[in-house]
Amino acid sequence: MKLKKLFLTSLLAIALTTTLQAQDYQSAFGVRLGYDSGLTYKNFFSIGNAFEGILSASPHHFQLTGLYEYQQPVPGAPNLDWYLGLGAHLGGLYDKEHRDNGFLLGADLIAGVEYIFPQAPFALSLDWKPSINFLNDYNDYWYAGFALSLRYRFN
Repeated sequence: MKLKKLFLTSLLAIALTTTLQAQDYQSAFGVRLGYDSGLTYKNFFSIGNAFEGILSASPHHFQLTGLYEYQQPVPGAPNLDWYLGLGAHLGGLYDKEHRDNGFLLGADLIAGVEYIFPQAPFALSLDWKPSINFLNDYNDYWYAGFALSLRYRFN
């Protein structure tokens, strides 16, 4: 029983220490490069909790995405964080000829890593953002959701 309490206390202490170091900036703006390329804005509203907005376009569609992200440091890797999130998107298709509806509305997931440059005001992230559309059968995101983002950090 004492070992169990010691383990739980140690785990809680590590979690609190890690959470206190979860971010090195308040907000950042930049570009997202991938199948869906565009602009990205990330803002932390509390320690380890962020909102990310993405305005993107691809060869077949354009969309606006809003995501909640939970971000924490990778243990033993300075300036490297991991993050998970979920959100929603809306947009439209360029080629409506083969679809019943050209409007996009759906749900998104995101998982990635972010490197925060310690001597420069930039953050570089690599993520996978799969999503699904509810209003039509345009769902090529499972393989096309990878992207690299470079953001300028504002403190």
